[in-house]
Amino acid sequence: MIFLTGATGYVGRHLLERLRTRGTPVRCLVLPRDPAHASGPGVEEVRADLLDAPALVPLGSGVSTVVHAAALMLPNPADRIQAINVEGTRHLLAAARGWGVGRFVYLSAVSAVYAQKNCYGRSKAEAERLVIDSGLDYTILRPTMVYGPDGGLHFAQLVRLLRRVPLVTPILGSGSARLQPVWIGDVVDAIERVLDDSRAARRTYAVSGATVVLFDELCRRICAQLGLRRVQFRVPVGLLKAIAGVAARLPGSFLTPESLAGLLQDATLDHASFRAECGYAPLDIDAGLRRALGHR
Repeated sequence: MIFLTGATGYVGRHLLERLRTRGTPVRCLVLPRDPAHASGPGVEEVRADLLDAPALVPLGSGVSTVVHAAALMLPNPADRIQAINVEGTRHLLAAARGWGVGRFVYLSAVSAVYAQKNCYGRSKAEAERLVIDSGLDYTILRPTMVYGPDGGLHFAQLVRLLRRVPLVTPILGSGSARLQPVWIGDVVDAIERVLDDSRAARRTYAVSGATVVLFDELCRRICAQLGLRRVQFRVPVGLLKAIAGVAARLPGSFLTPESLAGLLQDATLDHASFRAECGYAPLDIDAGLRRALGHR
């Protein structure tokens, strides 16, 4: 049986559907107050918080593998991100050791290897170290920007912005940040591959798309798929920092100094070793955008 955290999140929902399709029993950890449910044939839902370590202890009966996909991202407060992503991972690793699991698959992020890390990137890098030092038979996966129908979070925000702002596309800074978006189906495929391949034990893999694209070019390609005519204009970094400083005072704002630190950096990862060792073969960006935006 697989123990899955983050089962009601974007990646978790898609992974759960794949596991159900292949008939794998899954026990899904869901927050006590989460209105969403994880259900279906072969799916067992349990309610607990990763920060409540004692509550995790009795949940591992029959579990052979843990897939840890739960995480908090910006714009959540930095202390909450640290608590869930680091302390929550610490608690789950301790529980998994007590359960005697054979595999622990951790969903990290490209942010963990940014040159200039924000609070989210720091939390992911710290959690990775905990996983590596856990003594468990682990695999760490680092997805780049995940995209698909109605998600992931950052892609959905970008599409929403492009649709809502008339006539123009605001480009952050120079627009030359290099991105490598990865189709949600490829992320699920990556998890499935490492579950089935012993060569993935004690390895860290990049889970990136087939295409490296500049931020402004990604915006153009999304607009083309949506049939939107937009003129791009660049917002200088200095102005962005000033806006982010003000926006940070607004509850739930996505444009803050912390988020800006991630948006202006390259977010590419070389998945060559994953391809060579496990056969990972992601979609190119145009094929993925056709699927994500409904133009098949």
